[in-house]
Amino acid sequence: MLNIIKMDFYRMLKSKSQYILWILLTVMLVLTTAFMREEYKDPQASANNWETMQEGVEDTAENLGMYVTVPTEPGQKATLYDMFYANTQGKVEAIFIVIFAVLFATADIRSGYIKNIGGQCRRRSDLVISKAVILFFYTVLTFLLTLAVQAFCNAVFYGYLEVGPVSEFLGYIGTQLLLHYALALIVMGISILILNNIISMTLAIMLCMNMTVLLWGMVGRGLQSVFDRTVDVLSYTVTGSISILQLHGDPDLLIKAALVAIVYGTVFTVVSAIVFQRRDIR
Repeated sequence: MLNIIKMDFYRMLKSKSQYILWILLTVMLVLTTAFMREEYKDPQASANNWETMQEGVEDTAENLGMYVTVPTEPGQKATLYDMFYANTQGKVEAIFIVIFAVLFATADIRSGYIKNIGGQCRRRSDLVISKAVILFFYTVLTFLLTLAVQAFCNAVFYGYLEVGPVSEFLGYIGTQLLLHYALALIVMGISILILNNIISMTLAIMLCMNMTVLLWGMVGRGLQSVFDRTVDVLSYTVTGSISILQLHGDPDLLIKAALVAIVYGTVFTVVSAIVFQRRDIR
């Protein structure tokens, strides 16, 4: 098992797509910070963003597309926590994580290399576990890159670097890391089940664009008609939790989101491993 993980880790380091995605992520962070600085300098736009955040972010989870807004209180300095929150809630990092998850999960299958190593493994499900481990490393590295680039952008565009409340920031980062990792595992599972990169990539991007909101809305209305009570389905999904987590939010909400991430990540990893174990290698 350890040798498989080492092999996949080496494959990740040699993957050109990984570095291309990180370059694109860096460019997007620079551009979004530049645009958000203009919003931050506009008192009216800053006030509108603050009012929206004060009203609650549940509605933002139901918006289609990607939205990145400055959550800084008017008159206060924009912190690293604020900017990281804005990009993460807008799923800027998520879209690059899911694209890599699709490419990495099926790379050995598309290249035919799986035929060389599939028969040498005692359990082919170990190959899926190894991919899951590597996706965790990639998610962590992507978050570290995001923090480093965002800190640099804050210092350049705003002329200062304020971190924000450290304990809250660390809790938010940890929970979002679990949620993004769970999203990567979900996309890995979809890719292994479908074995079609175009369809898998489309579904992954749709997840980041909140296109599944329409589906969850129908499910919520169906449950409401059956049980005669409102059911917040979005808060029990990974993408919904990514958007719903609030700046300086309730610790109980962080725990709930972490549990959602653990459940989804575990289920999709187990299902992927079972399918991969029983599937014929062709």
